[in-house]
Amino acid sequence: MSIKVSATVALLACSIVAAPALAEDAADLGSRLTPIGAEAAGNADGTIPAWMGGITAPVAGYVQGADYVDPHAGDAKRFSITRDNLDSHRDKLTEGQVALLNRHEGYRMDVYPTRRSCAFPARVYEKTAENAGRARVEEGTNDLVDAVPGGFPFPLPKSGAEVMWNHRMAFEGVARSVLGTTAVVAADGSFVPLKWDEIRLSNYYNPERTEFSQLGNVQLKYLSSYIAPARVAGEMYLVHETLNGERNAWFYSPGLRRVRRAPTLSYDNPVSGYEGLGTADQLYMYNGRLDRYDWTLVGKKEIYIPYNNYEFAHSKHSVADLAGPSYPSRDAMRYELHRVWVVEANVKPGIRHLLAKRVFYVDEDSWRVVAADMYDGRGNLWRYQEETTVNAYDVPTCFGFGQALYDLQVGRYILDLVFNDDRRPNFHAAAEVTDAMFEVGSLRKLGTR
Repeated sequence: MSIKVSATVALLACSIVAAPALAEDAADLGSRLTPIGAEAAGNADGTIPAWMGGITAPVAGYVQGADYVDPHAGDAKRFSITRDNLDSHRDKLTEGQVALLNRHEGYRMDVYPTRRSCAFPARVYEKTAENAGRARVEEGTNDLVDAVPGGFPFPLPKSGAEVMWNHRMAFEGVARSVLGTTAVVAADGSFVPLKWDEIRLSNYYNPERTEFSQLGNVQLKYLSSYIAPARVAGEMYLVHETLNGERNAWFYSPGLRRVRRAPTLSYDNPVSGYEGLGTADQLYMYNGRLDRYDWTLVGKKEIYIPYNNYEFAHSKHSVADLAGPSYPSRDAMRYELHRVWVVEANVKPGIRHLLAKRVFYVDEDSWRVVAADMYDGRGNLWRYQEETTVNAYDVPTCFGFGQALYDLQVGRYILDLVFNDDRRPNFHAAAEVTDAMFEVGSLRKLGTR
């Protein structure tokens, strides 16, 4: 399917509003702005409420390690957006959402009341305030410099690159472990589950690191192991995500029984098991270095995005239940109206990337990329991606409990980073996850057991 950039883009541009005037220091954080830099007030017509602190403690009935209890289970659906009425809502939709609504007669977006549930620990707020006016992005490379560890680096962003660094540094606890599923869904809805296990340790949010110089140029470390199917079982990836320069990555091949560097685990290189439907830097909506794009901060916009998706994340819905032939189950999805930062990324002149242009929509209350439109070199809309967000209130943090990556030209999609068939993500793994687990020697030992 080839979709040209059209009048919808013009509508998008017209509906963008300039970012509100921001202070040059941290004075507005915690008053006119939330502690991480979102607008504290609601919108003019009340469809977006004021931020009242979010959910900061476990909901009654929640047991750690079990499914999250939905704090908004009693909300009534406001309306549904379908192909028949999308023109009435077009100004609050992304290009990718419009494409899906036009393409699939049964595709719909069920809209619920907006709940600004995102919240973070007090220490994250404190360190975010310290970053205001201090952290900076290196010109040319867009690398991060001089940030205060432990907080979002740019609560008062002045550029698209700064917004994207907030996404890259989104707080997800100090250490976590997950066991999840990736479904590369065929046209008939069938898929072979790609099962993986991952542990992650944040150097940046380690409370013992108080100065940027103590980070040793490492943002975080993670180790991913494929469990199934048999063709990839035993493959392992070790990554040291850097703050400046290329990431350091290693790959263990069970066939070769050896560890080697993995320089292709970046940019637009293919991902093992993705069948050519996604690039390495599409993982987690966007990851890796920012040096191949020019980043433009377009402004803010109100759009409908997946939010508070406790129903979608619940283990009563298997991955097979969620993975429909053309798109994930609509019955389990919840959309809300939220303000997002809009960032446009265009490949730099003379630089190569499969995705020549990308438009990212970044939730103001979590700094997470929650939706992204992607275009090919001819200006055709090629891919669309969105994340289902949940407040893991036992931390608290907002986290993606599933992502859909649509290839609109091929007509297939990937349902990725879903945990419904497996144990719940553990954000309290700091005692079990140590730096020693992320050494190359440890990767060799794991691979030869």
